[in-house]
Amino acid sequence: MAVKSGLDYSRLAVLNPTDRAHFATSARLLSCLVTESLVDALYYRHVTRSSSGFAAIKLSGKLLDVLGILAIIPLHHEPVLGEGAGDPSGARRITLLDPLDMLPVILMADEQGTGQPVNNENLEASSILSILESGAWSNTHLVRLVQTLDPTPLWRKFAHSIGVDAALSRDIESEFSSSVEWQEHSFKHPPPVPQFEDSSVVWEQSIVQGHPTHPMHKTRRFLAPVPQFKPGEFDLLRPMLRFIAVPKSVLKVTYNFEELLAPLLSVIEERSGKKMVVPEDHIVIPIHELQVYHIKDKFAEASIYPAEFSLPLHAQQSLRSVVVPDAYRHLHLKLAVGIKLTSAVRTISPESAYLGPRFSTRVVPALRLDPNIVTVAKELASVVHSNPDGEIAKHCAALIREYHEGISEDHKERLIVCTSLVENGHSGLHGNVPPVIRIFDLDTEEKRLRWLEKFLDVFFRAFLPTVLYNGVGFECHPQNCVARFDIQTKELIGFIIRDFGGIRVHPPTLKETTGVDIDFIEGHSIISPDLDDVYTRMYHTVFHNHLQQLIRVLDLHYNGKGWALVRAQLRANIPSSHPLYHAWLSPSRTTLPGKCFMRMRLSGMYRHHLHGPFPNLIHYRGVGVEDNGSTSRRARL
Repeated sequence: MAVKSGLDYSRLAVLNPTDRAHFATSARLLSCLVTESLVDALYYRHVTRSSSGFAAIKLSGKLLDVLGILAIIPLHHEPVLGEGAGDPSGARRITLLDPLDMLPVILMADEQGTGQPVNNENLEASSILSILESGAWSNTHLVRLVQTLDPTPLWRKFAHSIGVDAALSRDIESEFSSSVEWQEHSFKHPPPVPQFEDSSVVWEQSIVQGHPTHPMHKTRRFLAPVPQFKPGEFDLLRPMLRFIAVPKSVLKVTYNFEELLAPLLSVIEERSGKKMVVPEDHIVIPIHELQVYHIKDKFAEASIYPAEFSLPLHAQQSLRSVVVPDAYRHLHLKLAVGIKLTSAVRTISPESAYLGPRFSTRVVPALRLDPNIVTVAKELASVVHSNPDGEIAKHCAALIREYHEGISEDHKERLIVCTSLVENGHSGLHGNVPPVIRIFDLDTEEKRLRWLEKFLDVFFRAFLPTVLYNGVGFECHPQNCVARFDIQTKELIGFIIRDFGGIRVHPPTLKETTGVDIDFIEGHSIISPDLDDVYTRMYHTVFHNHLQQLIRVLDLHYNGKGWALVRAQLRANIPSSHPLYHAWLSPSRTTLPGKCFMRMRLSGMYRHHLHGPFPNLIHYRGVGVEDNGSTSRRARL
């Protein structure tokens, strides 16, 4: 069988790693700017051999002036469009622009005549400028179009247009540069093509690009005093586990942390041939080896054990959740580590250390969950420093969590984190074919539809009941969802959901339906003021993030067939009288609040989310299809 993907990745594959890395970050930046309405974008039909048209992205508040253009980018197909014409030529306003919509060419207007001119047979600069001129754009005669894939000039022009503080602008620019740098390294040293037979850890470490829309998707910034390691200088996927001893008097310990940690200490002592001497009234805490810098800097009372007392680790996608292959099978660790990935520092807040074990013990058993298809990876115990400044305390913290992947083969299951299914760019045969296409032999549209229908059926039966009945929404993005497959038939059995940092809970509904009060530290970001807030968070993580990328990779987005399956499965699982039905499925809900990564970064936010109106993809009908079945020249919602 000839393995092929529904999407054509060949144009990306021929780019050198540097150009491809620049485009990966630039595409995500433009996607956020357009979808978050930070800029305006119009779609023009301009059919060539490889594109259906192009997006003209202009700075908000500017007239139709070519001098105000931020970027022009050709598109595979018509994107999600809004109502009404955007200019006299009939161009439509783009309301959602995804990186997978884009071809790897970005054009900017060059007034100085110093940039690289367009050199592409499918992108005639003169015809593009003529189309803009026919749409009443002014000053088309004053500029020429030049090519760039670098996010830096795009960011600088945008930041200047809205008056971003100079220091903040430079800081954000450095994060884009980091993202490009680490992405380039990933493209130059890609992980091997993962096979179905591979362990869960191999799948966790098979990620090439990561988050589908976040412009800091590959950013790795090490917080001082940690050195600013360059790609290749430190193996973030295979760090070492170190240990410290801290007085009990300055710690907050939840449940039997010491008891669960004991197997690690036994292995350490056996391997080193030495006894770990623990001072009286102290607790041993496992730490990521990079965190030694922060422990020395911030916690004078901590004793750091020498490197001979260490164990090798395998990091999961988040880098702070780690597997200890020499000591644990059914448990693993979540460690504080002073690295900024995407928008967040990967430490463990006192609020999260407090909540996780209590939520696992008291709330999870009371929730409406089908144990046959969904398993919650419980956080069993934790420790965190008691420093009153949470920004300091979070650097000395650890969680012990269930690790079902370690014993999955005992149950004849293969556990695969969902993010890895939609990646591409691996080394080896068929490395540019997403694994979901390759390992399940989805080489026809019919096969992809059947596979997606089963996935959606199990997914919604797993994760909707807690929302419908308990007012609890798990953060079901693909990094938190681990799919369970039968090891012989490859049939989807269910899911494991992990990590409570981004869940949403409406306490009154939880109390009413379970009799359980959630125990949390006041001000924790997981608490929702109403049920609509729970629905909002669930929409973003499930539809905008998880299912959108999967449906696009399966080539079931532009024809609308993937979203038709979504609607059918939602109607089968949500009673029409339930408020969630109206929130998501009502025809009047043409937009829903989406998580705004760039607006949040500009505001210095990462724990508490900032939302803006995104098109409701649940209602997406595909390119050129009206509700009555007639054809149209726009992507229908």
